[in-house]
Amino acid sequence: MLTITSILLLLATRSLASPVALNEPQSLEARSAEHYKRWDDANPLKKRAVNPNTVNVLTPDQLTDQRNKLLLAQTETAREAILFPHPPNASNDTFQFINNTVTPPTGGSIVLSTITNFPALGSTGLGAAVGFVNPCGLNTPHWHPRSNEILTVVQGTLVGALILENDSGFGNVVGGAPPIIGALPQINTTLTNYTAMLFPKGLIHWQFNPECEPAVFVAGFDSPDPGRAEAARGFFSAKPDEVIQASTGYSDFLTPAQIKALRPTLTSSFTSIVESCAKKCGIPFE
Repeated sequence: MLTITSILLLLATRSLASPVALNEPQSLEARSAEHYKRWDDANPLKKRAVNPNTVNVLTPDQLTDQRNKLLLAQTETAREAILFPHPPNASNDTFQFINNTVTPPTGGSIVLSTITNFPALGSTGLGAAVGFVNPCGLNTPHWHPRSNEILTVVQGTLVGALILENDSGFGNVVGGAPPIIGALPQINTTLTNYTAMLFPKGLIHWQFNPECEPAVFVAGFDSPDPGRAEAARGFFSAKPDEVIQASTGYSDFLTPAQIKALRPTLTSSFTSIVESCAKKCGIPFE
């Protein structure tokens, strides 16, 4: 049994061996690294093993070859021969969604299962996605030009929103309906575990994780090639700059220099973490 003296000596030895003095303030980088390490260690998503039997290991050229053969197949028997050449192996009929952005401060990632990387979907009219949304992560406003989407939260909390189509006139015509000016109506709600939301084809929508814990969603599409068009990136890609200025009606405020500065920063997936949420959750924001 250890005596009180031996316990005190042990604690003193461990304190002396520590590379950081107890009263020494840590830098922002050190605190961030420690914060992320604690978050990462406690995050169950990283602990989930990947089943190697469900990982499609085909190269891009092999995927293209398989996709072309399936599109040309005339019967289900022919399709089965292409998809299942070595029964009971099911690798051509399974898709592994892998979360490779568990560690913050990334906003997260979306893993899509479409005809591009899963040729078996080609004639099914189906597509799927799994989104891993880190604390304060935003799935930027976008729309799917070829598919409806139904999204279900399976872990955590997300705010889901969509912008309604509401235009009764096309142009400023004498005697016609006046053009609509101002923001379009928005529908939004908080989605928790096992709550689904429908995002109709062609409508701009987005999701945001307002909490300090990760969230996960599963989404289904009624097309194997749903597509994704970014609202901000698409709009600010227009040239010349006068097109954007005229569209917004802010030619006095939105200058060509500001437009030029915006273009290189626009993304096609998750953006950086949202600043106000990051401050609430103690996540460094750049």
